[in-house]
Amino acid sequence: MGERGRRLTYSGKSLLLLAALIAAAFAGNFFSLRLLAGFNFLFGSIAVLLTVRLFGIRWGLAAGLAASLWTIPLYGHPYAVIWLCGEPLFVGWLLHKGKRRNILLYDACYWPLVGVPLVWLFFRHAMQVSVLGTVAAMLTYWVVGIANALVASLLLTYIPRIAPLYGLDMPRTIPIHHLIFNILMAVVLIPSIVVMVIHGKGAEGRYLQEMYRDIDGSLKVAGYETRLKLRELAANSGEAVPRGTEVAGTLRGILLDARGGRPWRVILVDDADHVIAATDSAPGGTPKYDSCRNGSLEQVGESGIYRCLPTADRPVPLLQRMHDATFLRRAPLAGTTWSMVVESPFAPYQRALLHDHVKSLLIVLGLNMFVLVISLSLSHRLAAPLYRLSQVTTDLPKRLLRENISAWPESMVSEIDQLIGNFKVMAIALSQRFQEITYTNETLEHHVAERTGELTRANEELQREIAERKTTERQRDHLMEELVNQLRFLQTLIDTIPNPIFYKDADGIYQGCNRAFEESWGLARDGIVGKTAHDLFPTREAEILQAADRELFALGGVQVYEEQIRYSDGQMHTVIIYTATYDDINGILGGLVGTAIDISVRKKAENERDRLMVELQKKNKELEGIVYVASHDLRSPLVNVQGFSRKLAKNCAELDEFMAGLVLDEAQRARIEPIFRETIPRALGFITRSIEKMDSLLNGLLRLSRLGRTAICFETLDMRQLLSNIIASITYQIESAGARVELALLLHPCVGDSVQVTQIFSNLLDNALKYRSAARPLVVHVASEAFDEGVRYCVEDNGIGIPRDQQEKIWEIFHRLNPGDTQGEGLGLTMARRIVDRLGGSIWVESEPDAGSRFYVVLPCAPKTDDHMTAGA
Repeated sequence: MGERGRRLTYSGKSLLLLAALIAAAFAGNFFSLRLLAGFNFLFGSIAVLLTVRLFGIRWGLAAGLAASLWTIPLYGHPYAVIWLCGEPLFVGWLLHKGKRRNILLYDACYWPLVGVPLVWLFFRHAMQVSVLGTVAAMLTYWVVGIANALVASLLLTYIPRIAPLYGLDMPRTIPIHHLIFNILMAVVLIPSIVVMVIHGKGAEGRYLQEMYRDIDGSLKVAGYETRLKLRELAANSGEAVPRGTEVAGTLRGILLDARGGRPWRVILVDDADHVIAATDSAPGGTPKYDSCRNGSLEQVGESGIYRCLPTADRPVPLLQRMHDATFLRRAPLAGTTWSMVVESPFAPYQRALLHDHVKSLLIVLGLNMFVLVISLSLSHRLAAPLYRLSQVTTDLPKRLLRENISAWPESMVSEIDQLIGNFKVMAIALSQRFQEITYTNETLEHHVAERTGELTRANEELQREIAERKTTERQRDHLMEELVNQLRFLQTLIDTIPNPIFYKDADGIYQGCNRAFEESWGLARDGIVGKTAHDLFPTREAEILQAADRELFALGGVQVYEEQIRYSDGQMHTVIIYTATYDDINGILGGLVGTAIDISVRKKAENERDRLMVELQKKNKELEGIVYVASHDLRSPLVNVQGFSRKLAKNCAELDEFMAGLVLDEAQRARIEPIFRETIPRALGFITRSIEKMDSLLNGLLRLSRLGRTAICFETLDMRQLLSNIIASITYQIESAGARVELALLLHPCVGDSVQVTQIFSNLLDNALKYRSAARPLVVHVASEAFDEGVRYCVEDNGIGIPRDQQEKIWEIFHRLNPGDTQGEGLGLTMARRIVDRLGGSIWVESEPDAGSRFYVVLPCAPKTDDHMTAGA
């Protein structure tokens, strides 16, 4: 059963009882008692708690799930399953872990600790119910849960009598304090809940009747005033039923006066259901009246009142749907074919009804909690003397032989106090009889007992000494074995370490080392132990090592230094030596331990790296100079070609004018005119476009070469201000493209050069505009996220996207994604990556074809002392 090893024999009868309890759990919720709109008294948890107590947590959870499934169609949302299934889990866990078996007490703990917070979470946040409605739901579930737990606890009082019939292994008795506690709770809780239910139903009926009366009153007033006004207008206009905008405005004023300041809607419709006048519309137009467009309409009163319950487009409780419900009544306007409709929202009446319901629930819950505390106290006080008496009288004869019982319990209940007195008299009589028997035995066997006691003590002392000696010997052997194993393990461990390890005493004499130390200096361990540094190393190196040891012994702690030492291969090696002192068991300096790490290879690699970096920087500067000079020198002949091509075009135009004045035959003119008017202009156009493209490429090369020479001015950048300036500078392009650029609510600052960072994001926004999709309006979103290593900015668009095989090529110089469809030199992303590299950041892209692109830029974050965040609407 899951409770302290207690097992259930699953006979046919026990399975039948289990099935009956699960069915009863479902039926208890199916035939729930309606309290008011959106609230029901669910009885299912009674059978669920019985299942938990009799069959364990698993079957209790199954019963809870079966019972709570009906709440989905009942309330219109699945969330009640969570706290209704959590109840058997919580109570079952406490039954399994706790010493008590009080279901009512455990359930009273579940609702304020777990159930009520869950109801608040899902009602208030998941389903967005008002605070008043959420509080009403919390208190309702709380009160209903405690009431059901009380009924289950009362039923468990009689379960032990029938448990053997169903093969259930349960105690046949129950503690008296449980019985008293349950009776006291039932005396107060059941009547209070009955009164609460009657009061709730009566309050709901009163508020509904009040609303019905208000609707009827407004309908009569509006109809009467409207008929009078129509007669007056008909007399003035000569029409039986006057129409027109002025008439509708006049009627609307009458309808507004008729509703009396209430948030109602009063509508006057004709026989075709066209709205003639309404309190919520201005004169003009005749819209079609629909009494319940987005919901279900049903009659709720005998006087022709209907309720329009809106259809929920998401899981919401019936309480929330009733909050949005509308009650309406339609009546014909006497003497016309028109009708008058009054619509009243239920929200104000529901609010008042919920206030009454919450007050009733608080009173019942407060009373229950007060009675719970009082019942616990009274049941404990009444049952404590009996429990203490049972403890005192357990194995009474042996206790009387060992001691005199003086701590007898007391009770203010006369019957219990009389029972305690009877036990006292019986204990005194038994004690006297035991004393007489004991005295007789002691007199007869006194001498035998004394001699036996002496021999026993001597034998016990001898056995104790033998056992202690054997234990000491075993401990000594075990410790010696452990010590040898530890020494072997430590020596094996340091021998497997590839770096030389050594240890010395306080006089600088080597006490041991590992195999790497032997191999590094070509010495055996026996030739090292007992020697000093002067015995093993040249004089210069030995002096350095001993000076370092003396400094470490004087200062203590850990020492790290770098030195050149000759190894067994005859070469000088650069090593880093780590040493630290250690103390003996008396806390006195015992010596030092150390290790040497050969960094010769790393030193060579660092020197080679530095040399290559210097050479690379030199080559880069030379290459930048060559690119700059070549780009600058190529511009001069390019300008000449551009100028002479323009002059040639002008001359061709003049020559064409001159040829137009010449008298030529048709054949000659047919041959000459295509040359001057088509061939030559087309060729000059090719030349001009090529010159412009080459000029653009040269300008790009010049800008790219200047990046390496431009000084960087690092500062903390306000990214919202910087991006706002960029957007302002390209506002015309954004509006021309029909695009929208959105900045995140929070843009973290970074450290960089404002001019170059502006160039990065200008290129990214320009590319988003160039490569937008024709199938949808362009939307660009810029956001940021702060990390320890920097700030990551994301520029996301919904453009045409970038194929995977092109996502690395777009960073190459002069590479364009669609050269035929877009303008540009293919330098924007190349320059962006160069700038980001110079600023110490990184840039990459994530994209899918026709799904937009996300460009990520990581820049150094601002110092914490200057850290600030810029927020915008």
